[in-house]
Amino acid sequence: MSSKYVLEISGENIEITATEIKYIQETYHNFDIIEFQQKFVLIEGIPDNLKSSAFINFISIVIDENSDYRKLSGSKIPAGTFYVRVIGAGKSESEIMESEVGKNIGATGRVSFKNPDFRIRAVLIDKWYLCMVVYERNKKSFEERRAPMRPFFSPVSLHPKYARYLVNTSGTKEGNTVLDPFCGTGGILIEAAMLGRKIIGNDSSLNMVMGTKLNFKYFKIEDYTVYNKDISELNLEFPVDAIVTDMPYGRSSGIDNHDIIELYKESFKKFYELLKSEHMCSIIINNVEFLEYSKNYFTVENIVPVYQHKSLIRQFVVIKRIN
Repeated sequence: MSSKYVLEISGENIEITATEIKYIQETYHNFDIIEFQQKFVLIEGIPDNLKSSAFINFISIVIDENSDYRKLSGSKIPAGTFYVRVIGAGKSESEIMESEVGKNIGATGRVSFKNPDFRIRAVLIDKWYLCMVVYERNKKSFEERRAPMRPFFSPVSLHPKYARYLVNTSGTKEGNTVLDPFCGTGGILIEAAMLGRKIIGNDSSLNMVMGTKLNFKYFKIEDYTVYNKDISELNLEFPVDAIVTDMPYGRSSGIDNHDIIELYKESFKKFYELLKSEHMCSIIINNVEFLEYSKNYFTVENIVPVYQHKSLIRQFVVIKRIN
């Protein structure tokens, strides 16, 4: 029988996390989603691929479950020191409950906060789940790859966690090839390479292309191809497994509204030519009305609006190639 796991997710955007988990599940088919409740997800199966998410903070294996937290059993807890945290209850109640759970599962004489062998979490979802942490996200790693930390960057560069999301919702696996036809400073492709994808980039700006190569060198990425072409002139020897990109928009790209429309029309047509049949593009756009220009080539699979800063809302969109 496969194990159950509790995922504790970031609360900054529940919808984007739910979408990412759904696409990872549909790509790998190695776990099932049992329950989704606000900041918690209960799954059954193998959670390894979920460790690629930038929005999952903890993954914990379930060792017991009960409707009453006072009846949780510690019989399956391994030898060693640990401490207990209660998650999902009120803050004022948690400390008392942690003491009760710890006593009931045999924590006496085994508690260590500074250097525990493992950590136990009692999590309230549809009922109580006693869990042992098997993975905690390294939050610093994404911050260390933010644009200002790279040798070459643009002020409007996408945060690595959202770049990671695009890769995870592209329907690709390790060894698949992804293309970013508007790669800018290479942030999306850096995340793709770290997830084991083969990467191809393109940008119409030679300055951006040279900067992307500099960033790749900094992050020790050696296997890549980067072109310096207008999207209409971009041709590849073989179709790719996915297209992941942050589409140019407004003043940040130096393109007026009329030219933006023409760019989108040309881009969706070119995406269709460059992508394998029935494969997907995971893209960011500012205006969902621009998807009208994709309807002859793609079906819209998913749209998630995300607040970027101030009043700016960007649309994270997954589209699937027709035929």
